[in-house]
Amino acid sequence: MKSRHLTLSTPCSSLRRLMFDVRCPTLLILALSCATLNADEPVLLRYQFTKGEQVQWKVIHLGTTETKIQGNTQTSKSRSVSTKAWEVSEVDADGNFTFSHTVTNVNMWQQLSDRPEVRYNSETDTEVPPEYQQVAKTVGVPLATVTISPKGDIVGREGSEANEKFGVGGIVMLLPEKPVKPDSRWYEPSELHTRLPDGRVKKIKIRKNYTLEKIQTGVATISVKTEVLTPVNDPRIESQLVQQLTDGTIKFDVDAGRIISKEMNWDETVVGFNGADSMMKYLARFTEELIPTERTAGKPQVEADATPVVETARTSRDDKPALRRE
Repeated sequence: MKSRHLTLSTPCSSLRRLMFDVRCPTLLILALSCATLNADEPVLLRYQFTKGEQVQWKVIHLGTTETKIQGNTQTSKSRSVSTKAWEVSEVDADGNFTFSHTVTNVNMWQQLSDRPEVRYNSETDTEVPPEYQQVAKTVGVPLATVTISPKGDIVGREGSEANEKFGVGGIVMLLPEKPVKPDSRWYEPSELHTRLPDGRVKKIKIRKNYTLEKIQTGVATISVKTEVLTPVNDPRIESQLVQQLTDGTIKFDVDAGRIISKEMNWDETVVGFNGADSMMKYLARFTEELIPTERTAGKPQVEADATPVVETARTSRDDKPALRRE
């Protein structure tokens, strides 16, 4: 039996054709090494949608807030499960896509200290609790019509920006200007408005720091962490920022040109926001997952049980986002 010899100059395509040759057991290893090298090549990340396309994501938001003021402790727990939908109405020659943003259904739960729990499922409940009256009015109604560039810049908008942020975060992630490879970083600056006790508004500059961790089987794994640029040394302002300190992971389908999953976590504590002995602890998790195309033909069903399991959220990490102090 003749053996087949390969050199380091053998093309990757040849390796893939020969990787199942039982006479060359090292071919599989070489082919996989080739694939790894290709994965390290710079890749241009861009959104891609087609006219008439309907895309949906399942969104889950868990949250627990514990506050202590003058010895009195109050705990608020909540959980929401919803379906976010985009219907693409236009795509121009430059790839800018216009879509309507809708929340098609919600299943929500909340409980405040020892008060009775409150639930609302838009698909099964005919009566809406007072706590969810405003939410119910937005279900199934286009919240905004937005035009976005392939890079993620907002080109046009009709409707409230606040409505786009159902759950958490902006309507899209900003993508890098140029092709990137693992360990590449890019930034998205923005500004938050906080209110001082005397009614004045204080602007806080922040930026989201993105890092491309890896690209594997056509999926880019991107970490995101919020950095507060404006020095903050007032607990009253810190308490208004804790929900904005994003720390998580986004998975982006390079070929399809869209986010397929997102997970954000919070574990923040602020002391002295309302008196020396006051304390606020915020623990939350936000996840978003693309609903496969084959499931979009039918109406997605929200899970029946909306009891939060916030205790399963990960504990704080040593490198979690932090407020910058003077």
